[in-house]
Amino acid sequence: MFNRVLIPLDGSPLSEQVIPYAVTIAQLFQCSVELICAVDDEDLPAEAIAELEQSRKACLRRVANGLAESLKPVVHCVHGHPAQVIVDEAERLPDTLITMATHGYSGMQRWLLGSVAHKVVQVVDCPVLLLPSGATSPSGGPVELERVIVPLDGSELAEQILPHVRQLSLALDMEVILVRAFNPSFPGSTVRMQEVSKIVHDAAEHYLQRITQQLRDQGLTTVSYKVLRGIPAEQITQFALDTPNSITAMCTHGRHGVGRWLLGSVTDAVIHSSEEPVLVIRSSLPAEPPGA
Repeated sequence: MFNRVLIPLDGSPLSEQVIPYAVTIAQLFQCSVELICAVDDEDLPAEAIAELEQSRKACLRRVANGLAESLKPVVHCVHGHPAQVIVDEAERLPDTLITMATHGYSGMQRWLLGSVAHKVVQVVDCPVLLLPSGATSPSGGPVELERVIVPLDGSELAEQILPHVRQLSLALDMEVILVRAFNPSFPGSTVRMQEVSKIVHDAAEHYLQRITQQLRDQGLTTVSYKVLRGIPAEQITQFALDTPNSITAMCTHGRHGVGRWLLGSVTDAVIHSSEEPVLVIRSSLPAEPPGA
């Protein structure tokens, strides 16, 4: 599934919080580790560029020296816009996983990692594991990855995450928890709202039951599902927070309408509000227009 883990750094301690997750995945998949820093030298004087490059390289050496010798990390210090540097390097080799924090610091010697992460997710074809700024990151040994939460909305676009989830679950022996959220607020009388809410809930449950059985038929033994009632992004975020040792896996596009939520905007909301890692896959299918 992964042959390489790429870790973008910006010189800030916050950007390094993702390292325990990256190392754990690299060790479990027995893949290479590469650290990358970008030197955005646009409109900077020569002295500032040299100082920035020296600072970046020192950061890479320090982090590389702190990793296990068995990982043999490769380091890159590249001139250019950070998002473009990361995307170009990620797409240079197949089966790359980018692992990065979603927020960092800005200024002459640091780039705004949150903005960069957002740009990377929007254009890169490979998976991106994002560690939100509010996430807890262990300072010691490997992290425990026991469960993967998979939000679905009933669309083919959302289901494009499933092959990745299957491989991840089989490789890491992770429990898969499928979730589908719906907002129970519908126009009309209270009685009518209750009727519609039950119809939507039952449809969501039947859908999740079908996908659960499909994954079991594909060899996954530990699969469960949960219908969430409320604003999707809020419910997904809270469910992930209440589910220990988990990551959330989502696609970046979807469609909306009765019983469906706009997966692109929900993914963005989850990324910005989550306190747990989020694995993002950009869908290869075109997003349907609203009302489709």
